[in-house]
Amino acid sequence: MPENNGAPDGSVRTRAGDVSGTMIVGNRNTVTNLNITAGNGSSVTVNAGPPPDPVKRQPISHLPRSAGDPLIGREREVRVLQQAVGERQLVQIWGTSGVGKSALLRHLARTLPRGPEGAAYIEAGGRTADDLAQAIFDISFDAPNYKPSLEVLKEHLKTLRLRIYLDDVGLDEKDLHRLFDLAEHSTFVFTSQHRSSVAGVHTIRLDGLATPAGVNLVQTVLARGLRPDEARTVTALCDALHGNPLRLRRIALSAATGRGLPGIADLPALLPALLNRLKPEERDLLHLLGSLSGAELAARQLNTLLGRTDTEALADGLVRHGLLVASETGYGCPPDVAQCVLGSRMTQFPAAPLCRALTAWVEARETTPDEVAAHFQALDVAVLGAERSGQAQLGVALARAASPKLALSRQFDAWGTLLGAGWAAAKSAGDSAGEEFFLREARTRRKAIGRAALTTALVLEAGVLWQELAALQAHSAVHQAAATAVTGAVPSAAPVAPLAPAPTVVNPPVVTHPVVGPTPVTHPVVGPTPVTHPVVGPTPVQPPSTPNVIDLSQSAQPPLPSSPMPGAHAASQPTPPKIDLSGTHNSAAQPTPPKIDLSGAHGSASQTTHAVNTTTTGTTGASHTAVATAGAAAAKGGVALVVACVMGLAAVLGVGAMVYAAKQSDNAVATSSVDPVCATAIPALARETQQYNTDSAATSSAMDSYNNAVRAYNAGRTSTRPDDSAVKSAVNAVLNDLRSHESTLQGAMSQARDRSVSSDLSRMLTSRQEEESRYRSFRDHPSGATIDTTNQATAYNSAWRSLVAHCRA
Repeated sequence: MPENNGAPDGSVRTRAGDVSGTMIVGNRNTVTNLNITAGNGSSVTVNAGPPPDPVKRQPISHLPRSAGDPLIGREREVRVLQQAVGERQLVQIWGTSGVGKSALLRHLARTLPRGPEGAAYIEAGGRTADDLAQAIFDISFDAPNYKPSLEVLKEHLKTLRLRIYLDDVGLDEKDLHRLFDLAEHSTFVFTSQHRSSVAGVHTIRLDGLATPAGVNLVQTVLARGLRPDEARTVTALCDALHGNPLRLRRIALSAATGRGLPGIADLPALLPALLNRLKPEERDLLHLLGSLSGAELAARQLNTLLGRTDTEALADGLVRHGLLVASETGYGCPPDVAQCVLGSRMTQFPAAPLCRALTAWVEARETTPDEVAAHFQALDVAVLGAERSGQAQLGVALARAASPKLALSRQFDAWGTLLGAGWAAAKSAGDSAGEEFFLREARTRRKAIGRAALTTALVLEAGVLWQELAALQAHSAVHQAAATAVTGAVPSAAPVAPLAPAPTVVNPPVVTHPVVGPTPVTHPVVGPTPVTHPVVGPTPVQPPSTPNVIDLSQSAQPPLPSSPMPGAHAASQPTPPKIDLSGTHNSAAQPTPPKIDLSGAHGSASQTTHAVNTTTTGTTGASHTAVATAGAAAAKGGVALVVACVMGLAAVLGVGAMVYAAKQSDNAVATSSVDPVCATAIPALARETQQYNTDSAATSSAMDSYNNAVRAYNAGRTSTRPDDSAVKSAVNAVLNDLRSHESTLQGAMSQARDRSVSSDLSRMLTSRQEEESRYRSFRDHPSGATIDTTNQATAYNSAWRSLVAHCRA
């Protein structure tokens, strides 16, 4: 949706086939002009006049378009959220893919009262904190062609009293906290797939529809009532699918095609059967969007690429039946549909027509900078796909054409990811002029935002520039990977991104030291009163309240009660540990940046470099280790530049781990004989276990802090009575993780075909249930208790290894 970026006025001149303009960048002390042309790129000059004086719009209104279908079965959730948004400043809706988070958020944005100064709805997928902050500024202030410095931006944003809705946020905890602080007086309501641990965020889990609502959804999509026998079948299917609205829409499509409703045993084969019944033009549309690794395209672009004029109507029909998803700016393909359609075609959409069509689109007079910025992820995928298919020059042409308008959109981080992809393509093509263009643009971009390189040697300066752009590219790539999680092999001469997880990544996604707390024998982890160090005082420490987490699932687990939270923008949590996928432990190792090779050395044209940098950190008091896999690129010519798009593999490693495996199709893992559930179960379990490990490590840290406080209190070093509320809050977070994990395992078991795979999943479920029982027992009876899940983790790890082995068989 337009955000008034680069709105034409006296200082911006746009002409067909080219673009030129001047943008004012900086703060009150250092103000510059960013002069941009399509031919020569950008340059920075000293601004001759004072900076603009932004004028706040009255009122501020940037709402989503009206939805075609009414919101079904979410009355209770809407009431809970309405109360939460009225009382809290930071509210998160989280849940699995397809559960209806975006539809619910759009409904809230359109129906809830606005903030004192208005409301803003923004699609955040793939965007960084800085780009989102700029988007909020553009929506709220009339200041054409102005990109203020971060300091000035914060001065303006903190004056806002908005209700801001962010859909599909992919920021890590640090960046999320920073964004909230930039607009510290506004209310944020945001969606994401994983629960946030930022202090002050009121998290609400959204699960599938209750059975009556699921039946109602199927009837609504069918546009008719159900016969008694059909109603019984749909009721059973709702339970089997956990009320997932996206998948229930496919049930309706099955009935609408004349084949009748499927049985529970038919669910694993339902999606391929549905795709086979589609019209050829509908399958072509799915093939195109399924090749984009989660990126979206608008109807105008789809018409050009498919040579049709009715793709919007086709896409809307597929959205209605759960085979596509629609956003404010275009259409995208769900991960399971993408995998299925690519597996049937055994190839991806060719990179050449994609690049040519997008190049013509960005060069068109009517294409605005805002529109280019809205589709920056599709541009990245196309450029990287062209480079990998041996047609790198097409990617260079697209990146050069899109760069000026993307710069004028003032989404500088999105601009940076494109520059990184373009440079890699130019390097692969041996285009020295293109390399210099993208390097010069990166240098100008850095200078414009006040981060001029401090080095003098060109190669050293290039290293600084491309490390920065690599981080931006990795952020966008990992967000797509988390959203798509597509695995499985799709042979192709020109794959846009690897679709199979690296076969070497088979370590279980569980920390190898699962004892929560310090050493339980010598320092027992306790509730209000440690056994070895009883609290001395006139009255016992009061038991804490439970954390601010609400579970809106339909399961039998009762929701955890909420309690008052600290300030809405409290200090950020310490960076949590992550999963060790390397099998090593090195508490002394410090994170090191990925190496950047700009030497110009070229290997064989067919050689692929696969570099993975890992760092391992120790967790104080908790025997948890972390590995932050900081990406690797396999650009042609042996250039290890971390600017590549990570798709399926990043989902296996988790959002915190970024790997670009540019392997050719002969390295892909064939899945024809593998249980289809493997493609979704393994990445989903890995992501959820990463969250579990983060929260269990936080529990260890909280326990350490509490016991230290108890010892200090008993020794008379402090007069403050210890408060164990942080321990209880951390334990409740782990319990939420375990419930989510168990739900995923149960869903995978219901779909598994292979008996061995089903057995592995069952063993994993049993260990998780036993672990949940131990955590719950500790939470309910903490005095003198410890949490030691060594046996459960050992059993889980064993079952995980067996599952991976069976899925690779």
